[in-house]
Amino acid sequence: MNAQTPSRTGRGPHDAPFSISVERLPDAAVVRLCGSCTMEVASAVGERLVAQITPTTRLLVVEASKLDFLESTGLGGMVAGYLRIRRNRGDLRLVKPQPAIMALLEMTRLTQLFRVCDSVEEALRLPIL
Repeated sequence: MNAQTPSRTGRGPHDAPFSISVERLPDAAVVRLCGSCTMEVASAVGERLVAQITPTTRLLVVEASKLDFLESTGLGGMVAGYLRIRRNRGDLRLVKPQPAIMALLEMTRLTQLFRVCDSVEEALRLPIL
């Protein structure tokens, strides 16, 4: 089965339920994105990322290892989160994006903005530049 072929259950390649969960730390927020970020839910990405940034938040970690599709509005939401955290002299780090999402980030040159890490622990441990 390729990416354009629906599965036998009738679900298409971008039908995995989308979810966002947040873990607050003293000076950071870890936001976990799972499933398919389609047009219907993409605006929630920016809203939730920006909502996590308080005056003391210096680091926004986006755990994307279970995110299998990211629509352009969701990508824009990540950029909005990055811009807001930079106002706090902080940083946004992306953890383990799937190969297709990594290719999208490279194609749009967003890997120059987002530091990509192998784990949440690594993202939290690295110094903010």
